[in-house]
Amino acid sequence: MLFSGIAVQLFSVSPAFQRLGAAASWMGISFALAALLMIASSRSGKLRARDRLFLRLDLHGHETVLDVGCGHGLLLIGAAKRLTTGRAIGVDLWSQRDQADNSAAATLANAEAEGVRNRVEVRDGDMRALPLPDASVHVVVSSLAIHNLPSAAERERAIAEIVRVLRPRGVVALFDIAHVREYARTFNKLGCVVEQIGFVPSIFPPTRELMARKR
Repeated sequence: MLFSGIAVQLFSVSPAFQRLGAAASWMGISFALAALLMIASSRSGKLRARDRLFLRLDLHGHETVLDVGCGHGLLLIGAAKRLTTGRAIGVDLWSQRDQADNSAAATLANAEAEGVRNRVEVRDGDMRALPLPDASVHVVVSSLAIHNLPSAAERERAIAEIVRVLRPRGVVALFDIAHVREYARTFNKLGCVVEQIGFVPSIFPPTRELMARKR
C-alpha cells in the first residue's frame, strides 16, 4: 500500500502527466468545436452560402442550370427555386462515401418536398464524361464534389467537361475544399475568364468559391 500511494502521488504531480492531460483536454475541445462548426455549416451555413451564390449569378428564370455532383440537391434545388421556364439538371454517381442515402430517388424526393419537382431532373453520370451535349447549359454549379477525383488529370478532365457543356458566355460557380487554384488554372487554360476566387466563411471545413465565365 505504501508503494502504491507513493506511485499515485508521483503520477499526480508529474509535469509530463500534467502536460499529457492538458493536451488531451485541448484535443477534446478541438474535436468538440469542429463538430459544432460542422453542424452549424450543415444546418444553415451551406444555405447562406448557396443563397449568396445565386444572388451573384442573377438568374432570369429561363436558364438551363447543371449541378455537377448534385448529391441531395443543395444547389440543384436552389437553382430550381429561381427558375420559371428553365430547367435544373443534376448529375451524380450517387456515391455513399460523403452522404448517406445518396440516390436519385432521395434527391427527387427533396425536390418534391421543396415544391420544385417539375423543374428538376437528375441523371446518372460521371463528371469526367457528362451526359449532356456541347454548349447546352447556361450555368454550371458544383458543391464539394470535384475534389473527390483522386488525380489532377481526372479533375482537369471534369473541368474540361464543364467547359464543353457550357454555352458561350456561360458561367460556372463552384464550392470546394481543395484544388481550387488548380481549377482556376485549368479554366484559364481552356479559355475561360476566372472572375472570382474567395473563401466561404459560412461553410466548414474551410471552403473556397470560384466563378468563371466561358468566352
